[in-house]
Amino acid sequence: MSEMVISQFVHSRLACRLVPPLLCLCVVSCSLKKRAVDTLASVLGESEYVYLSDDDPELIAAAMPFNLKTLETLLRSNPDHRKLLLMTCKSFVFYTYGFVEPQAERQEDADYYQAQETRRRAARLYMRAYRYGLHGLEVDHPGFSELLPREPEEAVRQLNIKDVPLAVWTAAALGAAIGVSSENAESTADIAVVGGLLRKALELDADFEDGTIDEFLISYETQAVDGSLERARAYYERALSLSGGKRCGIFLTWAESVSVEEQNLQEFKELLNRVLDFDVDSAPENRLLNILAQRRAKWLLTRTEDLFLEEGGTE
Repeated sequence: MSEMVISQFVHSRLACRLVPPLLCLCVVSCSLKKRAVDTLASVLGESEYVYLSDDDPELIAAAMPFNLKTLETLLRSNPDHRKLLLMTCKSFVFYTYGFVEPQAERQEDADYYQAQETRRRAARLYMRAYRYGLHGLEVDHPGFSELLPREPEEAVRQLNIKDVPLAVWTAAALGAAIGVSSENAESTADIAVVGGLLRKALELDADFEDGTIDEFLISYETQAVDGSLERARAYYERALSLSGGKRCGIFLTWAESVSVEEQNLQEFKELLNRVLDFDVDSAPENRLLNILAQRRAKWLLTRTEDLFLEEGGTE
């Protein structure tokens, strides 16, 4: 046997002996990485209560960008992790609604163009949240993201009760993007997607998160071409009942969506004062959201001349 043949034989035998351990090492490494991502996802999931129960909005506003980028970093390691995709979608919606949109509103009187730029940033962040949520739904339903914009009612038939959280927050992200981009005609065409996701979620889990779906549907009914104030009122009453009156945002949603639409200034003020009088410590799990709602209520009370016609509002 020639030296070359012997050499090849030796290398072949060595390769055969080395490959299995290397494969095992690779499998173990991937498994450990997946377990690490799962563990971090669980820890970050538990942090939601820590954030929402806090009484210092500025602290949370400063902390959340790091949290958002941590979630995105974890998703690079496991892009199809549904729990991470839900958390990322939900966190971007919360951060943008709680801190970016209000920044635009504060800027409006001093610098209109800067306020518009901040609103465009808010729209981009909402759409980022929407894409994460949509990808989460796509993981278990291949082709869903392509079908949804074209045939929303047909697409949502695929969803089941496990999909409800992703469906709700994906709809919330898109609905918020539409709301902040009201001058963009193309964005308003997606309102049917919002309605399809929310109605299917309501069908699957009517009591989800103590009336959260109903609260979002109030805004939807006032934005949709075929929306109904009668249906909006029914959603409002259900949301109040399911939440036990512990989320000020429901009063705020009705005031902004319906009281303004109906030019009912008296109801508008009554609801906002109800928000301002709420004891945020009575519902610690929603403390931060209620504090932010109170801040918005104070701001809205300074804008009544812009929101209500001088002769049209009913006092």
